[in-house]
Amino acid sequence: MNRSLFAASTALAALVAHAATANAQSAPVIPGPVAPVGTTPSAQPNTDTGPGTGADTGQVSEIVVTATKRETSLEKTPIAISAFSQNQLNRQQVQDVTGLANFVPSLHFAQQGDQGAILLTMRGIGNDSAYTEVADPEVAIYVDGIYSPRAQGASVLMYDMQRVEVLRGPQGTLFGRNATVGAISLVTAKPTLDDFHAAIDAVGGSYDRFGVRGMVNIPVTSNFAVRAAFITDRHDGFIDYQQPPSIPGLNRSAFVTGGKKYYAADQKSARLSALWQLDRFHWDLSGEYYKDTGSPILGLMQTPRPGQKFWSALVDTAPSTNRYSGSIRSNMTYDFTDHVELAYVAGWSRVGGGADSDADAGAHPPTQNADGSLNLPSNSFGENRTAFSRYDFWSQEVQLKSIGRNTIDWIVGGYYSHEVNKIRFDIDQRNGYRDGTFNWAGTFIQADRKIDSRAAFGQAVWHVNNWINLTGGVRYTSDKKRDIGGRNITYCGGAASTNPNCYNTPGLPGIFGIALDKAGNANQVLDALNAESSALGYGNLWGISPNDAHGKWNKVTWLARADANVTDTTLVYGSVSTGFKSGNIEDGGLLAGPETLTNYEIGSKSRLFGGRATVNLAAYYEDFKGYQVNQAITTQDAAGNITGSQLVTTNAKGAKAYGVEAEITANVTRFDRVSIAATYQHTKFDSLVTIDNRIYPTAPENFENLKGNELPHAPHFSATTTYEHDFNLANGARITPRGTVHYETRSWLTYFNGDVASRYADPTGKGLLGTGFDKQKSYARVDLSMTYASPGDRYEIEAFSLNVTDHRIRTSAGVSGPTNGLAPVFLSNYEPPRTWGVRVRAKF
Repeated sequence: MNRSLFAASTALAALVAHAATANAQSAPVIPGPVAPVGTTPSAQPNTDTGPGTGADTGQVSEIVVTATKRETSLEKTPIAISAFSQNQLNRQQVQDVTGLANFVPSLHFAQQGDQGAILLTMRGIGNDSAYTEVADPEVAIYVDGIYSPRAQGASVLMYDMQRVEVLRGPQGTLFGRNATVGAISLVTAKPTLDDFHAAIDAVGGSYDRFGVRGMVNIPVTSNFAVRAAFITDRHDGFIDYQQPPSIPGLNRSAFVTGGKKYYAADQKSARLSALWQLDRFHWDLSGEYYKDTGSPILGLMQTPRPGQKFWSALVDTAPSTNRYSGSIRSNMTYDFTDHVELAYVAGWSRVGGGADSDADAGAHPPTQNADGSLNLPSNSFGENRTAFSRYDFWSQEVQLKSIGRNTIDWIVGGYYSHEVNKIRFDIDQRNGYRDGTFNWAGTFIQADRKIDSRAAFGQAVWHVNNWINLTGGVRYTSDKKRDIGGRNITYCGGAASTNPNCYNTPGLPGIFGIALDKAGNANQVLDALNAESSALGYGNLWGISPNDAHGKWNKVTWLARADANVTDTTLVYGSVSTGFKSGNIEDGGLLAGPETLTNYEIGSKSRLFGGRATVNLAAYYEDFKGYQVNQAITTQDAAGNITGSQLVTTNAKGAKAYGVEAEITANVTRFDRVSIAATYQHTKFDSLVTIDNRIYPTAPENFENLKGNELPHAPHFSATTTYEHDFNLANGARITPRGTVHYETRSWLTYFNGDVASRYADPTGKGLLGTGFDKQKSYARVDLSMTYASPGDRYEIEAFSLNVTDHRIRTSAGVSGPTNGLAPVFLSNYEPPRTWGVRVRAKF
């Protein structure tokens, strides 16, 4: 590992030295700090590098970012950061956070079905359970400088953006909250005072896709302007319904054969923004609403049953999604002097709704016994239902910072956020299918789970001379989490576990529909369930357990960095930074410890060949301690019946990750552009003793040590290359073909890295499943487009196709069974198949 890191560092230093020699000119001069965040610079550099920009000079356009809480040039910002304008997002067909993964080194994602969440991994570090009150993410999402705790809703939808910034490495001083390994900062387009302008586009394509989005900017007075933007996008689902088997005694009508399909989309969002600009006072205010009535994604059989299509499933739970989010964001700044500014950033958001999802995906359908009777495999029907959820969050931050040109640039501030999570999540499991005998069920009611976070921070940059800058930062964070009144209600729970009616109970309706309007009153739900089972003659079959818990964690995170302009076109830097994520409260009143990360990094940023190319490089080594690993621990009796289930968080001893990242943009000619984003990385667990409960019952002999395993969603090598060429027509119009190839080596989709016998203390009967079920093979994805732009770029017509090679790209891995002698069936969530579309854009 050390040799690999040394080799990467040597290569990086050699390239920097070459750049310095090739571009040595007069003594470099450091530009003074540009306008602070929230102001409107009189001459902001172009943030787009697409067709028609930089054509006169052939230079790659300069990009302005706010990663340091002030506006600076991307090439003069000593952080590993990727930045995209809205025009770049359009050309890359990026509409939400998942689309960034193909264009940002070391960024990967997974998808969660019934909660509709996006789960991010950066530099190998992530958490596939960070989508409800159960866990928090390691990759933080910020919208206009305000933390978004849940990766659902408009916080991951990108439309009418000023830019999107992806910061790699801990952002533990200026951002802080859960930016353990990085942060994604969405900066929405703000109103401008210059003139009226508007834009609109419409898209249609495969799977009956249709969407419209637009914006309008209105300067109301000389110092007040408003901007409105909206988006709608829908398409049919990718999953066809299989016909149920024809077996005597089977109710075929219990299966879903028509209507809305899984993997469908139906999203709507609108944003209204206002700007008030006085002599020394600046206020940006916006409100946003989002609605999702599409459908969840569904785990598909990695190997379909004979005679069935890959994109199909035997379904007995119809998909349903009804989710929403709303937010208000405010950013006020006041300049006390030409060198000191006060900023107040505040926001509120609410994410909520419900969903129904098929949890078994028809992996083990009913069959016919040799005597002609109906065989109902145990536990083979599952339905997940979010009956109710609401996550309320608000935060406020005060910043006092320097502005203008200074020998020392500084910022100090304080932060406070408060989150209240409420959810009722129901699980129903039966034998065979929906009409099978009752097996197990549970409802998880979190009536009041709160998170409070407080922080104080400061950071300063000392411009030692015209070449060298030194940066130091520190942040103190105090997080408090508590669950008040959380309850789990389970079938045959507690003392009732000896009840002979507990399993294979016919006719028991279960938990769905019981007191849905009483989501916060677990005792009332329990009473209703037991009254129902008693009325059927089975007695009290339901038990209740508490989740009340309280935890508090404090941590100081810090940053030390030095950067130097070795020429006026090349910057080199080195840094050590730390990140922190507080501990976790979980079911049963348990607590998990916090996570910490120390990141060592060197990098360079260069503008080469007279500004016709940029080369940004970074090499890093990460030491991750207390990795929070989430898993559902399910216990079973000798017959395979579920006797209990609990979601627990385990702290792994730690993990290591190191790698090299590169981003290259080049205007090869005035009409040809190439961009490359690539990463090499290596990850491994220090130690984790756990169980793959998807395969084996919870018992001491089934635990294994994952020491040395690779982390999920972390291929050794990945790269994206994009090429585009402008054909300029005689009338001033332009035709631009564009091609993108994204390549990844194989990666693991779980931290188990397959089922390997050598990891078990008692390998008898273990390690029989191999590694294929949670290993994503290497692949190359191809995206193509062709754009016609009218003279003056007033309108565009674009045709595109995504995943042209139609690769089956998995984002997760699961196992159904083995149970009652049935062979395991491997399931996965997938990225979309090949799609195509046509988009028309117009500007006014």
